[in-house]
Amino acid sequence: MALSDELGFLRPIDTRVHEAVLSIFVTASLLGKEADRVLQRFGLTQAQFDILMLLRYQTADGSADQTTLGKMLVVNRSNVTGLVDRMERDGLVTRAGDPADRRVKRVRTTPAGARILERAEQAYAARTREVVTGLTPANLAALCRSLEAVRTALREEPAPRRPASLAPPRSA
Repeated sequence: MALSDELGFLRPIDTRVHEAVLSIFVTASLLGKEADRVLQRFGLTQAQFDILMLLRYQTADGSADQTTLGKMLVVNRSNVTGLVDRMERDGLVTRAGDPADRRVKRVRTTPAGARILERAEQAYAARTREVVTGLTPANLAALCRSLEAVRTALREEPAPRRPASLAPPRSA
């Protein structure tokens, strides 16, 4: 189904660029809602799941400071402290001082958090495989390359705009 039909638009989307960008937004929103639905069964939010996954797979010793977690989070990283506070209250993580710097708190998954993550990760991975089942490995690789190109373009500094008086003259 065309995206414009899916969204109930009265007219087709006028440019392929607009359709592609809007498609990214709509797909990201749907993926987020589906992740929330899957994770809700385990009492986790997507941000909590992401922190548990980061601690398990992206740290050398199973712990990280809150600043590092904030940089690595895929979802809203504006309030890592509040998020970790709630996770600690729920028994999913613990915080302890860093021996190298007492001002820094290191976050570590608790055994209860690890057990919940094990179950949630299996359900999340299974649903993710279902969602992309129609894509071949080549399609997935092309999708990753395309989205990487978009992210790269977004991270680049936009070219400075010249004031009108400094613009090169138009050729006749």
